[in-house]
Amino acid sequence: MNYKKPDAAQFTGMLQLFVGPDAEAKSAKEVAIKEFTHTAVYVDKDGASVATCCIALPTAAALGCSLSMIPAGGAECMVEDKELSEMATDNLYEVMNMLSSLLMSDSTSHLKLKAVELGSAARIEAEVEEAYSLELGSYGKGELVFNIT
Repeated sequence: MNYKKPDAAQFTGMLQLFVGPDAEAKSAKEVAIKEFTHTAVYVDKDGASVATCCIALPTAAALGCSLSMIPAGGAECMVEDKELSEMATDNLYEVMNMLSSLLMSDSTSHLKLKAVELGSAARIEAEVEEAYSLELGSYGKGELVFNIT
């Protein structure tokens, strides 16, 4: 494996920065998500996809809203409308960019966020699939899956 699995404690600390002190990330055997609505694509220095992070709309809305302190009700409305606002979309990109640091260490190559794509077509087949269940304070619960080379 060229990159590292996210450390749950480090992931929790990062979530708490923008969600609040009740946020927590726990490693999970699998997730209940049947349809991913957003996929963050991470690339190496040559532009090759080396990791992805897939989430469903409720988690995308929660993460996108929490960064700007949009109330949980705003995230719920976006889920009902089946679409993120422009601000929540931009914020989700920033959150996914911050999550890139969870995949790197002093002994790994550098990677960067290329894009956050709609759907799951950009999801890569990888050596490692690491699922997480998330406690997101007033935003509820969430799930995500990293695929890492």
